[in-house]
Amino acid sequence: MVSAIALFGLAWMTDTFISAHTSEIVDSIGGLVEDAPWIFALGVFVVCVLTTSQSTATRTIVPIGLAAGVAPGLLTGMWAGAFAGIYLLPTNGSQIAAANFDETGSTKLGTKLIDHSFALPTIILAVTTVATGALLGLVLG
Repeated sequence: MVSAIALFGLAWMTDTFISAHTSEIVDSIGGLVEDAPWIFALGVFVVCVLTTSQSTATRTIVPIGLAAGVAPGLLTGMWAGAFAGIYLLPTNGSQIAAANFDETGSTKLGTKLIDHSFALPTIILAVTTVATGALLGLVLG
């Protein structure tokens, strides 16, 4: 139950906030993405971190990337890789469940914001998949 509330409650609250401030978010991030397309991946990652919701990140950031003129292949490659952000903070329902179900005690949520078992793998996953996806998007797209 704790995992379900953490998963749905945070995503709903953040989606409400983003919906209320869509124009400000689009205006500020859109200009940055036009200047440096890699910021698109960072935007998806950050929204995933804050919302633990890949769908909220997609609904919010993908239209900004498209409007800024990021090539669809590049956008798709970076977008998929940046989804790793949902695991950076120990607020995701599956992380909470993993720590609760781990009888060995090796899965830790930590005492600080990012000192948990998922932090380093999340960063490695995001960097490698965004870089690989962007490269493939440029070559194949």
